Amino acid sequence: MRRSSLPFLIGIAVVAFLGIAATRLLGNQYYYFAAYVVLQYVVLATGWNILGGYTGYVNFGVAGFFAIGAYTSVVLIKLLGAPMPVLILAGGIVAGLVGLGTGYLTLRLKGVFFSIATLALAIVLQTFVTNWDYVGGSRGVYTIRPREVPFFDNYVEYLFIVMLLLALGAVAAAWLIERSWIGRGLAAIRDDEQAAEAMGVPTLRLKLFATTVSGFMMGIAGAPYPYYVTYLDPASGFSLAYAVNSVAMPLIGGTTSWLGPVIGAVLLGTLQQVATVTISSALNLLIVGVNLVMFVTVAPEGILGLAREFAEGRPGRRAAIAAMILGILAGDTGIAITGAAGAGLLQLLGIAIPLLTIVGGGLALVRPGIGGLMMLASAAATAAVFGLDVLTAIPIAIGAIGGALAYLARYRITASAGYEALRRA
Repeated sequence: MRRSSLPFLIGIAVVAFLGIAATRLLGNQYYYFAAYVVLQYVVLATGWNILGGYTGYVNFGVAGFFAIGAYTSVVLIKLLGAPMPVLILAGGIVAGLVGLGTGYLTLRLKGVFFSIATLALAIVLQTFVTNWDYVGGSRGVYTIRPREVPFFDNYVEYLFIVMLLLALGAVAAAWLIERSWIGRGLAAIRDDEQAAEAMGVPTLRLKLFATTVSGFMMGIAGAPYPYYVTYLDPASGFSLAYAVNSVAMPLIGGTTSWLGPVIGAVLLGTLQQVATVTISSALNLLIVGVNLVMFVTVAPEGILGLAREFAEGRPGRRAAIAAMILGILAGDTGIAITGAAGAGLLQLLGIAIPLLTIVGGGLALVRPGIGGLMMLASAAATAAVFGLDVLTAIPIAIGAIGGALAYLARYRITASAGYEALRRA
């Protein structure tokens, strides 16, 4: 074992230990329900990143592969009453085989044409399942959880541990792929496929490997889902949220490393769970969409790219990056806090003002003066409309600090440009 691998393995072991310990310390089952969803997105985002991030082939058919895992479990539960490990393995294998077949048929397509083909696959699969009476068809199907499970007080804790282990396994697999010759070959395909093929890289085999592994991960993420929801229908199994989140989370976190999807899934997944409790799950895709637009526009390499730029940049650039992160963080927390205040116009302002903060955070990276003004104005508006208490003080303080940093960035960048001009003169 390489010494450089030791910190990663220790981190995996520590996370697994903390997850198991949590089942003995936390009595509220909602925490396990919410954590399950976040960990599920870690698996989905990591699986998407194997093909979309490492290889550069954007897959819009995530919901289809997820539903394959879920409905494979439904079939095996009805036929055999199969245990969870069998469901996970079978769901992953079936989804992986579909990924292999899809890759063989579509990988000759490039860019948007490949993406449309994967989206069409999800639509075909949904139509097939909707008309398959054995798995409930359009009516859906109920799944009864086992009454008891060894070593756990209830089945929700068991589902949480299962998804935690799947997430750790998916992250470990992505880490191994990234560090191997396979990862280097996938990166070569992403950068320039024709040049990689000319240099002897087995592009077709590597792309088929990526589609298979990606499909397998999405399938194992969906396999425990029937027991999680207990009622599965095509609308929930093929939900648009899976495709949107699986694409957005790696893009926001960073697609060139195994860590990017984890960061994006934990941040966006946690924020969506908080918003579901405080406001409504209807806002989940709005939150994802606004954050995605900000990062794609001003920080296309995601949070990891910003971290690298922060480490290497000048003081003015570092202040601008910090201002952007704080602005987006203030807006996201503001939506969860002020969006739940009151109804009607008050609730509308509770969502609109934090959105203005997010936009200001994005502008802080390219127009620090304007972005700083928007963040400071949003902080003042939050204080004026909702008052200052323990909760509202969080987005107000974060947004005000972000606005101040944006003005500092504007000053440092302007001063640096002036100094360079004088030095050249």
